[in-house]
Amino acid sequence: MNNSEIRNVTKEILKGKYKNVMLPFLLAILLISLSQSQDLYSYVYEAYGKTYMFTIGSIALFIQGPISIGLATYSLSIANNEDYSYSQIARGFKYFFKALFLYLMFNISVLIGILFFLIPGVIIALMFSQIFYIMAEDPQTGVIDAFKKSASLMKNKKLQCLGLFLKYVLFFILGVFTLGIWWLWLIPQAYVSFAIFYKELKA
Repeated sequence: MNNSEIRNVTKEILKGKYKNVMLPFLLAILLISLSQSQDLYSYVYEAYGKTYMFTIGSIALFIQGPISIGLATYSLSIANNEDYSYSQIARGFKYFFKALFLYLMFNISVLIGILFFLIPGVIIALMFSQIFYIMAEDPQTGVIDAFKKSASLMKNKKLQCLGLFLKYVLFFILGVFTLGIWWLWLIPQAYVSFAIFYKELKA
């Protein structure tokens, strides 16, 4: 299935579901965005000092892995036309330490790649891009095994994944001209599209 077909299937799956899935996706994305906001950390540091900044930074670090697994779980349920619930987004907290370790290893791996120029970092990010879907589908998977499985699944598929990612980046940029309103549809589309991409990798 090529990227255009993935997007068409995504739209078909989400038809009639947007009103149910927009808010959970939006709230989860806002939470992740806030946890990564440098402006927030600067404000907290200037207003309250280092202690509060490190406290908020620690909380932010701890929630990103579990929420990433939760979003993958939620997206896969929608992509599989199964029963889905916003509570699935919190499912990753059941495997808190595994989710945290997974998230840290992913970011450290990408950072090391970026330090050796940008392209290795992008390749590593693409190679390990499926770890959260793998863990969402089978939480008993070991962290190292998740990375190995992702690397195996992504053989010869990195360019397609990059193409799908860049297409949504373009759409999100264009969404600025709708004052961000289009993003309400684009966020669920992007997550479900990548869930379908994962399903195609497995198939």
